[in-house]
Amino acid sequence: MLDEYKENKEEKKRDWRTYEQRLMNRVKRAIKNLEPLIDEATNFETRRRRGRKTDLETKQKLTILLLKDLFGKSNRMMASMIAVFSLLSEIDVNYKTVERLYSDPEVEIAIRNMHLLILIPKLRLIYVI
Repeated sequence: MLDEYKENKEEKKRDWRTYEQRLMNRVKRAIKNLEPLIDEATNFETRRRRGRKTDLETKQKLTILLLKDLFGKSNRMMASMIAVFSLLSEIDVNYKTVERLYSDPEVEIAIRNMHLLILIPKLRLIYVI
């Protein structure tokens, strides 16, 4: 069955001339759509926990985590990328800070909120139809 599928499948050739341009446009649109979601997902307050005050806001933490996964980088590589772009973003973190984002309760709440913000409009469409 697999051999038959491979024989009947058409080979689509990628148009390399426009591929990178289309990819960049898709990434730009995704980032523009992502920012309002991040703003809304991080629009909550938590009580101050004991311990050292964090250098990053919840929005920054969520953005770092999402970008890390978008680019498929390791914690160390993402921390290095942030260091390179610290001139623009004024964020200076090490890889351990990036690693701790996975267990940060504020980030967990923000990710849950973001997930709901993405799903709710889709669920409304399903129930309306």
